[in-house]
Amino acid sequence: MHPLPIIVGGEIGTGDMMKIVIVGNNVAGTNLAKALRDSDRNLEIDILTDEGMQYYPRPKLIDYLSGTVEEKALPFYPLDWYEKINLRLHLRSKVEKIDLAGKAVQVNGETLGYDKLVLATGSSSFLPPFKGLPKERVFTLRTIDDARMIKEAAASSKHAVVIGGGLLGLESARAVCQTNPSLKVTVLEYAEHLLMRQLDHEGAKVLQRWIEELGTKVLTKAETEEILGAERATGVKLKDGRIVDCDMVIVSAGARANLGLAKDAGLAVNRGIVVDGSLRTSHPDVYAVGDVIELDGRTWGIIPPALDQAKVASKKILGLESPDYKGTVPSNTLKVMGFDLTSIGTVRSEHEPPEQGFEEIRAATPDGKVYKKFVIRDGKMIGAILLGTRKEANKVTKMIKDGEPVDAIKSRLSDPAFAF
Repeated sequence: MHPLPIIVGGEIGTGDMMKIVIVGNNVAGTNLAKALRDSDRNLEIDILTDEGMQYYPRPKLIDYLSGTVEEKALPFYPLDWYEKINLRLHLRSKVEKIDLAGKAVQVNGETLGYDKLVLATGSSSFLPPFKGLPKERVFTLRTIDDARMIKEAAASSKHAVVIGGGLLGLESARAVCQTNPSLKVTVLEYAEHLLMRQLDHEGAKVLQRWIEELGTKVLTKAETEEILGAERATGVKLKDGRIVDCDMVIVSAGARANLGLAKDAGLAVNRGIVVDGSLRTSHPDVYAVGDVIELDGRTWGIIPPALDQAKVASKKILGLESPDYKGTVPSNTLKVMGFDLTSIGTVRSEHEPPEQGFEEIRAATPDGKVYKKFVIRDGKMIGAILLGTRKEANKVTKMIKDGEPVDAIKSRLSDPAFAF
């Protein structure tokens, strides 16, 4: 039996004000609601989510898992914030159907009408069809419920295997080690190196050396074939025949956009919900923001684009002047297992065919504690990696976004001591 839905804050409108329904209380949906309220105090705004907790930043799940943040500290806003700015938050409220013709959604067996609908349905963890599934003690990490189960399992485990050497996989590995310091952890990455999206091969080698010095084992070119065990996981078999024994598995194999609602309603979808520069879908009264959208064949799965999209969509929904959304330069400045990493723009793999006017400049300190890479095309920096330092992250990010020429400093970029 499912818990009863909870509605927090906000007043029911008189019927004279515009009614906006937002499906999803993630970073995109919540920031859109705030932007709408900041622009118009008279809107009627409902936020629908199937979760039982108000918006919490998903990166904080790692802090909860590691024990550095308590569950009660996860929410970004307290519940009374929704009341103060008159937002109606519907917790445990799963949207079952969209009626485009009737301009309504069906949720918990009831109907809620709208003037404008926004889909911020996000994405879900992808669980590849490994042999041997389903099994107990095999997890993905996307929600607080997932984090609770992983934390409980890690406390009593001896050896955890993390399948996936991306950001979430590496941070999950670090977090479970902090939960249980005696826990042995092995990270399996099917590709040639860790962080394929953020690092080149040389930078990844530096990072892997640091990680292994901390006690976490890393296996690259390690493609999972089967999860071993009867009812619960006892090991992972790789396609090359190797077996890694374990008593819990965390799968971090990326995410897939939640397209079911949009597809069933007849909206145009591809890898994401197809939108235009106004963040409008194929239906004029329906918009979409966040992980779930696709614009000009591109999708985004990080926080900065969600924030940019929320600003644009709020203006477009209200008919206010705003430039179209044209995309966000991918940028991450974060810590990976305690190490500073900035990856921004085009981080070109050395395995791609060379392009005319394309140049890569690398620099590393003699002690191997800092690695930098700058990608230049047509006299401008279009991408960069800063590993082991964040001192220049803001300046490099601005240079890339503004398209500043680098001719004056290009000859000094190969010097690891050079500061912008």
